Amino acid sequence: MQDAAPLDLVGVDAEAEKAYRHLLACGGGTVDDVMAALGVTYQEGLALLERLHRFGLVTRRTSGEFLTVDPRHALRALVESRERQLASVRDAAGSLGAIFDTAKRARNGGHGTLVISGPEAVGDRYYRLKQAARAEICSLDRPPFLLAPNAPLDEAVVGRGVRVRAVYAASSFVADGGWPELGSLVSRGEEARITPTLPIKLSMADRSAAMVSLSLAAGNTECLYTEAPPLLEALAELFERYWAVASPLARDHGPDAQVPPPAGLPEEDRKPTDEERNLLALFAAGVKDEAIARQFGISSRTLRRRIQDLYAELGTTSRFGAGVAAARRDWV
Repeated sequence: MQDAAPLDLVGVDAEAEKAYRHLLACGGGTVDDVMAALGVTYQEGLALLERLHRFGLVTRRTSGEFLTVDPRHALRALVESRERQLASVRDAAGSLGAIFDTAKRARNGGHGTLVISGPEAVGDRYYRLKQAARAEICSLDRPPFLLAPNAPLDEAVVGRGVRVRAVYAASSFVADGGWPELGSLVSRGEEARITPTLPIKLSMADRSAAMVSLSLAAGNTECLYTEAPPLLEALAELFERYWAVASPLARDHGPDAQVPPPAGLPEEDRKPTDEERNLLALFAAGVKDEAIARQFGISSRTLRRRIQDLYAELGTTSRFGAGVAAARRDWV
C-alpha cells in the first residue's frame, strides 16, 4: 500500500503536501485559494505556502500569487539534500562507535571478551566485524552455516582494499549450492583454500577483533567475541597453520572452466588449468566424487572422464598419486 503522504520522508508534512497538490493541479494560487480548498484560516494558509516556498516547491510573485516549480526538479533537490544529511549521520557513526567501544572496554576492565548467542545478535556482530576491517579478514568456515553470503557487503569490503582469506572445510561442499556460492565469493576477490576438516568456525578482522564458535551443533549460534590480544594471537596462529597446509582454489574461472594449456610448452612446464587445480584441491580435502560432480553441475560419468584425463596427464591412477605428481610439477 502506497504511503498517503510520501513527501513526509523529505520533511514536507501532510497538510503542506495537500496544499502543494492543490497548487500543482491549478498551476499555482493565492492564500485565498488555499483557504477555500483546504478549509483553513488565512494565517494557516499563508504558513503552508511559506513552508512550500522554503522547500523550493513554489515561487512567490510580488502580486501574492504562488507558482509551482516542476516537481521533477524540486523534489530531486529535496531528496539530494536529505541524502547529504543522512550521509553526514553515517559519517558520524565511526567516531561515535569509537566512543562506544572505549566506554565498553572501560566497563569490561580492558579489552572486551563476551559470549554472544541468537541469530540476530551474532549476525549483527559479524556484520560489524566485517565493516570495521581495514586491512584483512581471516576466516575458518565449515557447516552448520548461520548466515548466507552477503554479496554487496563482501564487494564493499574487497573494494576498499581489504584482503579476505578463507579456509573452508570439505564438508562445506557437500550441500547443494556450496560451490557456486564459494565461486561467487572468490570472483569478488576472496582468496579461498580447502582442507579436510576444521575444529572451529572463526572470523577475525585486522587481528584486533575475532568471533569464534563455541558449539558446532546445528541450531546453536553461541560464539565468543574477543578483542583480547593473547586470544587474538592464538587464533591468528591457528588460522595461519590451516592456511599453510590447505589447498588453494582457482580464482579467475568457475569450477567447470576448460582452460587449455599454453601452446608450445612441454607438458611438465605448463601451469594447471583452473579445473585441474580445483579438482586437486578437492581431492586433497577428501571430498567424494558424488559431491564434486554435484557442485560442478555435471554427471558422475562426465566427472569420471575428467578425473581419468587428469590422471593420464599426471601419469597416475589414484588420488594419492595425483597429489604426489602435482606437487612434483609445483601445481599445488
